[in-house]
Amino acid sequence: MTLHKFMIGQAVDFDGKLSMSRPRGPFEIVSVLPVEDPSSLTYRVKSQAEPFSRAAKESDLVAVDMPPSQRTTEPLSADPVSGRWLPRPLRSR
Repeated sequence: MTLHKFMIGQAVDFDGKLSMSRPRGPFEIVSVLPVEDPSSLTYRVKSQAEPFSRAAKESDLVAVDMPPSQRTTEPLSADPVSGRWLPRPLRSR
C-alpha cells in the first residue's frame, strides 16, 4: 500500500525548485491521482487565483499551515474510484 504525504483539503505550496508560471500559494490538494510510479506520487492542486487545477508531484510540494478558521473538521472518507475525499455519511442507529 502506498502512503501519501498529503491529504485532500490540505494546504500546500510548490517548494520553489521549479521555475514555472503560477500564482503564489497556497494551493489546496483536491484529489490524489492514480499511482503509476510509487516513487513519484501525484496530486491535483487548486489555487483560488486560478479557474483550473494543476497536477503536482509530491516531491515538489511542501505543507503550508492554514489559519484555524480555514481548517475543516468534517469527517472524510476516500472515494475508491475518484480518489477524492468525501464527507462520511452519517450512520443511522
